[in-house]
Amino acid sequence: MEIKEYDKLRKKISVKDFEGNNKALDKWLFGFSFVGNIGSIFFSYFLLYPALLKAISINLVSGFWGTTLALIFSITFLSIFEIIKRYLFRNFSSDYVANNKKVNGPILGWLGVSTAIVLLSFYLSLVGSKNLASTSIVQNDIATTQIDVQKDSLAVLYERKKKTYEIDNQALRDVNNELRSTIAGTPVGYVSIRRDYQSNIDKNTKIIDNNQAEVNRIDVQLQQRVNELKSGLNTTITDNAVEDVKNIVLFIIIAIFAEIMIIGGVYFREWYEYNLYVLNQQKFEKIYQKKDRYRALLAFVYKDGKLAPGDQVMPGQQLKEIVAEKANIQNSNKFVDEFLKEMDNLGIFNTVGKRRMVASTFVEAQNIIEHFDDAYRGIENMK
Repeated sequence: MEIKEYDKLRKKISVKDFEGNNKALDKWLFGFSFVGNIGSIFFSYFLLYPALLKAISINLVSGFWGTTLALIFSITFLSIFEIIKRYLFRNFSSDYVANNKKVNGPILGWLGVSTAIVLLSFYLSLVGSKNLASTSIVQNDIATTQIDVQKDSLAVLYERKKKTYEIDNQALRDVNNELRSTIAGTPVGYVSIRRDYQSNIDKNTKIIDNNQAEVNRIDVQLQQRVNELKSGLNTTITDNAVEDVKNIVLFIIIAIFAEIMIIGGVYFREWYEYNLYVLNQQKFEKIYQKKDRYRALLAFVYKDGKLAPGDQVMPGQQLKEIVAEKANIQNSNKFVDEFLKEMDNLGIFNTVGKRRMVASTFVEAQNIIEHFDDAYRGIENMK
């Protein structure tokens, strides 16, 4: 292994502590939780918006303004709902983690409220996702309309085919009626003439029967085509229902996953921050303790800002006696010596001979102490 490869591994392994392992995960999960909120709003919208639109259209105003009001109210309500849900579940998570994952009275209260609102959110998302996925009614209406149009077109087409035969039959029936009238008026003795008339009637009747058979055949063809269209419509309706089921299952899974992202992201953030605080508490708390003590002691030495650069600081021995008397600090003399030495090092005081003088204004000194932990932390990390 070369030194460069080892250096990369060293940097990679050195950050594999609690913070290094979970910092990026916390960032992504917390970010994705907001994506979950957007998803929850999106799915819930398809439950709330139609109901609001119907109520507003009936009771207030319809048309464009009714649609606009329903849209604004839906988005506003759902956004507020998601914000409240985040805060309630965050409060529960924070108290639950801080109490070592044990449930007491207050935590049980947070749990009940947050569970209720999360379940309500689940309901809104699941029903909304179902409404979003249920497109079969619209698709079936469209398919039915298309089939009706095709049936009407077929009826017109086959009616035209039948019309020729029906007109021909009507003409032949009229001719037969005339021939029958002629036969009735022909003397009985005109046998051959009456036979010729009857022969023509029989021929016409046969043609009429043939034409009627053709008309019946056309009707059968039309009915077959109509049945095919109905069968296709039934297949389409069945396919739409199956597609609805698939879409509903898919959207419900997405809606559930969105809620899980919210819950997981918020809870993991509270768990991560609390454990990170506990792990670093001992390491950093002494820095803040020292800074608080330095800030209080500095205010006392400066007489709450009355001293200015060039003024003399009270003698160290006198300060030790006061601290030993007034403050509850172990090794108070050592603490005062460290304070004075660090004030000198930070440029707040400077020593001229045996006298220690003020070198910075009180405001400047406070600012230096405020950032004292940044320098001190670097030293502490060397231990």
